[in-house]
Amino acid sequence: MKHFQLLRSLLFEKLLHTEIPTEFGEFKKWISSGKYIVRDIPSSKRIDIEINDEYAFCHMMAFDSCRMSAAAFETMHNIQSVALLPKSFGWIAIQSYYAAFFSAHSIIRSFGYVCSQLEKGHITQLNNYAQAVGLSNSIKPEAGFFSGSFNSNSRILFLSKMKNTHEDTWSTLIECLNEISQNVLNVTGLSAHKQQVSASISDLIDRLTSRGKFAKGNFLSQFRNSVNYRHEHDSWHPYGKHSIKSEKIVSLLANWKSENDLSMPIWKESLEVYNFFVACREVINFNYLLIQLIIESSEKHKNLYTRWPAKLLNIISVA
Repeated sequence: MKHFQLLRSLLFEKLLHTEIPTEFGEFKKWISSGKYIVRDIPSSKRIDIEINDEYAFCHMMAFDSCRMSAAAFETMHNIQSVALLPKSFGWIAIQSYYAAFFSAHSIIRSFGYVCSQLEKGHITQLNNYAQAVGLSNSIKPEAGFFSGSFNSNSRILFLSKMKNTHEDTWSTLIECLNEISQNVLNVTGLSAHKQQVSASISDLIDRLTSRGKFAKGNFLSQFRNSVNYRHEHDSWHPYGKHSIKSEKIVSLLANWKSENDLSMPIWKESLEVYNFFVACREVINFNYLLIQLIIESSEKHKNLYTRWPAKLLNIISVA
């Protein structure tokens, strides 16, 4: 994606001021820490949390972004074809999906969104913190997947209980991307460059929704299910007329760190398979570019991003 640097001012700004804290952890650990104030519980499936400890919150966001990015990058590095089974791509599809799924989690956090599973114990803790400040409402005390976004003006993290871990993660990503594609048009920069970035993000949305067929952006999840559970698309032995040589797929995926447009001739064997792998690569590529942008824009030279995903990228670049 050319001119992706224009997205800098749209990033969750606090990520650019992180360091290597002595104590840090994921979203669930942050929920248990109580380093926030429960301000409102509008319904049994919604909770509004005021961030009164920015240090703890932004380092939690950075931690989750870094661990997801590292998992995505390591997965991509390990994808390879098998000489004895040149048309075997089932496992490559599953690996590519999860690299994209991990990248989706990192991307949304780069812009102040969260998606995470919370267990019943975490919900109980949230209800207890709510009662401590005099709130009478409570969240339904059961495990669930929560998604939300942070408003930097009100300092409120708005969380809502969702239904499906994968589908709702992609839905949250689509919401995030739609916001970015509009807001980038208002940043400082050349109009042509801003329009180009906006168009690139819109193209990514089109790929994730399969041109609107999957409004929530879960095309990749549906395709992964068809390969993983129903063994479709001639992806496993015995292969068929739609089988694609794995070397062709690996060659396409190899450009996941490019800053240039990732165009490539469409495969004649299967347009759906082609669209799946292109979409995976573009999600992963977008995450990679964002991580590079955060590292380059960070206030402190030593931070979680340089210690974690950047270090991994250096290792695999010389492997």
